[in-house]
Amino acid sequence: MRFRPARLRPRWPTPHPTLVAAALVTLVSCGGDATAPVEATPDPEPPPIPAEATTWIEANAHPFEGSHLSLPHSDLGFLRGIVGNARIVSLGENTHGTRDFFEMKARILRFLVEEMGFTAFAIEATWPEARRLDHYIRTGEGDAAELLSGLYFWTWNTESVLEMIEWMRAHNEAGGDVGFHGFDMQYPGMALHNVREYFAAVDSGQAGAVATRLDCLGRFANDPSGRFPSPRYGDQTDTYHANCSASLDAVHQVLVDGRETYEATSGEEAFAVALQSMRVAIQYHLMITGGQGRDESMAENTVWIQRQLGPGARMVLWAHNFHVSAQPGAQGSFLRRAYGDAMVIVGFSHEAGTFTAVLQRGASYLGLTEHTLAAPLPLSYEHYLSTPAAPRYVVDLRNRNTSSAGASWLAGPRSFRAIGCCYDPGASYRYWSQSPLPEWYDVLIHYESTRPTVVLPSRYPTSF
Repeated sequence: MRFRPARLRPRWPTPHPTLVAAALVTLVSCGGDATAPVEATPDPEPPPIPAEATTWIEANAHPFEGSHLSLPHSDLGFLRGIVGNARIVSLGENTHGTRDFFEMKARILRFLVEEMGFTAFAIEATWPEARRLDHYIRTGEGDAAELLSGLYFWTWNTESVLEMIEWMRAHNEAGGDVGFHGFDMQYPGMALHNVREYFAAVDSGQAGAVATRLDCLGRFANDPSGRFPSPRYGDQTDTYHANCSASLDAVHQVLVDGRETYEATSGEEAFAVALQSMRVAIQYHLMITGGQGRDESMAENTVWIQRQLGPGARMVLWAHNFHVSAQPGAQGSFLRRAYGDAMVIVGFSHEAGTFTAVLQRGASYLGLTEHTLAAPLPLSYEHYLSTPAAPRYVVDLRNRNTSSAGASWLAGPRSFRAIGCCYDPGASYRYWSQSPLPEWYDVLIHYESTRPTVVLPSRYPTSF
């Protein structure tokens, strides 16, 4: 079946309050965990870029025609050499609201699936809810737009991601085999629901006691629209958290101890879903109480997904630049330890254009809107990358002699832009961090100018 891109019209809904709150969590993880921001304003006349640096970039860049996934593969052949035998290709984004980044990531996914045998896709979204989209792309059952809203992130609830999901469905309907996964754990509602439902089905004698133990977290969990009650789980006392931790661990242990019996009753896959659902709920508790960071949990879940898929599986990851990077504390740093050179980390950057983000004014968050990128800081990576004639290109940062005159600018650290869910246009300097680019990324995809994402209206599933 030939994929035809949908004809969609731009729409700018008012963001769901819960989605804005979730986006703030994303901002903390994408920006707050990064290195300290550059406390400087741009020089009005940036210094000229050395000619040897421009020559080096132009000699090593791979230009490509465009970003949309419907384009032919003819200009992406260089990706075969860049990806090689990697089992994981991690695709970042320098803002959560850049359409060209999203479209290019979808285009790369299509290339890797159709040309290099990749069979899995995983995104920075909660694991249990993502399983519903996996079911959709395999069977066609359900409403793709509703299920996409059901990931709770306005950042992914866009025309570009929906187009990618519909391509995945068309690919599978035509005989392909690609799966959709999530590796995040910021919403425990469906995970807890899965565990309760599992015990009701396979061990009714334990179901009541399990539900009681889970209630310490369940009463503070999100509903099917992503809304959390007030007060939040994080508002509870240390003693409450300690007691709840013991209750959650006890349910996990019941599952582990009864594995043989439960698998005989439900099958191995259903048991694995229940056990992983319990782990996601525990990860949420650990994130709130400081026992384990979100990025470490996302890495843990990525490894779990890869193991479930089998040793020969090849997977594409989608997240913010911070998360995919190998900088200490980021998801990518944990995955680098697990996969080494079998993972390729791809960062995205841009010089100019517009993007979607929640408008921030000091401590106030005022809803989704379109923003304009500030000019690159002098001597930032983006400042150097702005020199080639190609409007968009890919450059492999690995195995480079950064002591040479042409590549010395790569060594860094230099300023590199990082924008999460939210943006204060009056403080654009805050969105630059000192980064040793080739240490944290293997490949960079750079754009001269980019466009904003188009966010779709939220329309949630009515139940878990």
